[in-house]
Amino acid sequence: MSIREELLLLSEQDVLSLLTPADAIAAAEETFLHIGLSEIAVGTMALMFADADRQNNFHSMPAILHHRQRAGVKWIDTYDNPLPGYPFSHGNLVILSDTQTGSPIAIVGATHITTMRTAGGHGVVQAKYLSNPEPEVLTVIGCGAQAKAGMRGFVTQFSSLKQIRLFSRSRAPMEQMKQELSDRVEVVLCDSPAQAVEGSHLILMASGAQETLVTREMIRPGTTIIGIEGFRDLDPQIGKSADKWYLGYRKPDADILRSPKLNPHGLLSDQDVFGDMTELLTGKVPGREREDEIIVSTHMGMGAHDVVCADIVYQRARQQGIGQTFILA
Repeated sequence: MSIREELLLLSEQDVLSLLTPADAIAAAEETFLHIGLSEIAVGTMALMFADADRQNNFHSMPAILHHRQRAGVKWIDTYDNPLPGYPFSHGNLVILSDTQTGSPIAIVGATHITTMRTAGGHGVVQAKYLSNPEPEVLTVIGCGAQAKAGMRGFVTQFSSLKQIRLFSRSRAPMEQMKQELSDRVEVVLCDSPAQAVEGSHLILMASGAQETLVTREMIRPGTTIIGIEGFRDLDPQIGKSADKWYLGYRKPDADILRSPKLNPHGLLSDQDVFGDMTELLTGKVPGREREDEIIVSTHMGMGAHDVVCADIVYQRARQQGIGQTFILA
């Protein structure tokens, strides 16, 4: 029997036109929930270095979404030593397949998906379930692509926000976000992380820094801290002394415990982890139980988030006639 194999090719521009911050938040919540319900299988990430110095790598991140009848894999590069003019990571892809037929159905640009679903996706979901209700002040440490997407996601989710206290070593990106969000929330540009956390009980760490920027002494009772890079820019003593430390999903986030960059001096162990978001959303562990709890939640991301987002983009593209068709066979 001859089978016609057609793939829809969807560019980064297609993704930007079809995926919203609200979609990224919903996709992250869906991913956590359905992993907890055993309806998403998260495969093992495979990582390969492209150079002898082990600075530049490619990795694949597979997942099967049983509830969506989709399988997919994210293919991503991370280059700590890129060629001049090339970014740290670019040209990311998600390959989607139909689990009923086994046929590939789409190749979706995933660089923008990665940016949207991280701080602005699963970071927002972590805050939704772990922060005190109706937060009015958000601290953001960093103002790169992830932090910017995070701010857009947080103002989408939390209509109660009145102020963002923003710190970055680069002034221009902060000025740009202040202008972009001027009709939605006051953005206060801060000169230090200590100034940025003043008066705040909700902190997003998205700096990309290789050093501690927020220490245990800066954290007040009732604060929720969301970290997208483990404890690379966050004092690990916060995880050790917090009332509760959550991971996004224990399996992929085990790297936080193993990595000397993400867990400096090996201070944190598995015994310090209270639970993860897949357990929280399925009622296996409680969330915030007291107003004064200090809670930290760290998640390094996983391909399942990207595959869910890519499927949302694919379905909308089919409905709207967007993308290019590639005949494989």
